[in-house]
Amino acid sequence: MMKNVSTADRVVRIVVAATLCFLAATPALSGWPAYIALGFAAYLLLTAIFGSCIIYRALDVDSRDHGATYHSGEDPFDGRAGN
Repeated sequence: MMKNVSTADRVVRIVVAATLCFLAATPALSGWPAYIALGFAAYLLLTAIFGSCIIYRALDVDSRDHGATYHSGEDPFDGRAGN
């Protein structure tokens, strides 16, 4: 599985997941909204841990820095990539 989530994106996902878990544990969210928040927090935490996001993959988004002029969707081996 190729990683497509940057370090900064991972940190933001962990902070948002922690916030959602906190809100679900307090009376701010109760009932089914709390379960939805926990499910979304679990998804964010798993994508932060593994560094790969299914939604990013479907949209062909790559937030990682590759250190070159390579963009998602380009073939870096076709001879046109900047060195």
